[in-house]
Amino acid sequence: MSVQIRRPLAVIALLSVCIMLTFIGHTMPYPVLAPWLMERNIGLGALGWLSFAFSLGNLIGAPFAGNLVDRWGRRPMLMIGLMAIVVVNVITPFSTDMNQFIILRFIMGLFNSGIMPAALAAAADIAPEERRAAWIGYVTGGISIGLIIGPTVGGVLYDAFGFASAFFVSAGMAMIAAVLVAVMVPETRLHVLAGGESHQVNWFGLLRNPPRPLLALGLLLWVDFSWVFAWVATEPATLSHLYTNHQYTATMFGIVVGVYGAATALGEIGAGNLSDRYGRFALIAIGFLIHVAWYIGVDQTPAYTSMIIASVITGLGAGLVTPALGAAYIDITTPDQRGQVAALKEMTVSLGGLVGPLVAVVVTDRIAPEYILRTVAAMIILTSMGVGFYAWRNRHTQLRREPTI
Repeated sequence: MSVQIRRPLAVIALLSVCIMLTFIGHTMPYPVLAPWLMERNIGLGALGWLSFAFSLGNLIGAPFAGNLVDRWGRRPMLMIGLMAIVVVNVITPFSTDMNQFIILRFIMGLFNSGIMPAALAAAADIAPEERRAAWIGYVTGGISIGLIIGPTVGGVLYDAFGFASAFFVSAGMAMIAAVLVAVMVPETRLHVLAGGESHQVNWFGLLRNPPRPLLALGLLLWVDFSWVFAWVATEPATLSHLYTNHQYTATMFGIVVGVYGAATALGEIGAGNLSDRYGRFALIAIGFLIHVAWYIGVDQTPAYTSMIIASVITGLGAGLVTPALGAAYIDITTPDQRGQVAALKEMTVSLGGLVGPLVAVVVTDRIAPEYILRTVAAMIILTSMGVGFYAWRNRHTQLRREPTI
């Protein structure tokens, strides 16, 4: 059953814009932190602790956020997360030491944990089943467009105006998104719109009636975990390699990440409907295998032009994975579970963001960057092979649950 919303595609477009502005805020400081730490003779391993703090906050907040998305509705949780970005980014430039940085990143992760569950649940509420992956691709495309704008502008702002500028502009972007949500995005929660009382939702209900097949759920969660783990576990080694050995500037690195975001957005928006036609797991396997180009590029061809090419290939792979991954979760989930399952997905992402930095802290100064990158590349290739085998074994099966309301 779908919620009857006037002009649902316009709502999807607004959600995409809000997510885009949110991820501009998330990624604008990204190319700023490495040179800022290096100027102060702070090891790049500190980036791992910042990622760890954000992910820990996200992991703790996600179960509560998932319940609240299904109890309170989608829009309140979007507002809470966006205002947290505003407050934290305004305060961050006035921090004087790494401990304050770490605490602020934890707070942001805690209060941001409802943004993506709310946005994905809202998209699922109003998306027709036959267009589910395409519409989710439009929403997640906002992430990729944010990756285009955020790091690029952040690097330029840092080189031109200094450390604080990226955070202040980031806060402004999040404030604009909050205003859009408050004024223009309707509530899509089924029971809110019906005017009735919401069902009691909790994690015990999800445990009693989990999404099925369980193997499909496990594979989806593993892809989410390994994707984030790979990125953050190799982040210090990647930045050290590019900044130290190949003399990247903040602007250069921001452009590389921006190109990745542009290619991802192109894949999500242009090819997001492919999994509606050819199956979720097949597209996840293909896209995840292509995604390995980033790690091979950093390891084998880190020169600037080569990294631009690697970013394009990697982004196109990510553009195939993201809509198929989001739609696959919704396929095996009932409407009353959407917020909780989206929160479970968010928790898995956060767990990857927790384990990855811990691994990075242990291995970055002990193992050469090329071996770290090759190990992660092997993990991604094996994962894509496993998902591909599952897709082949279940090629005649539709993984969709009938909604029970």
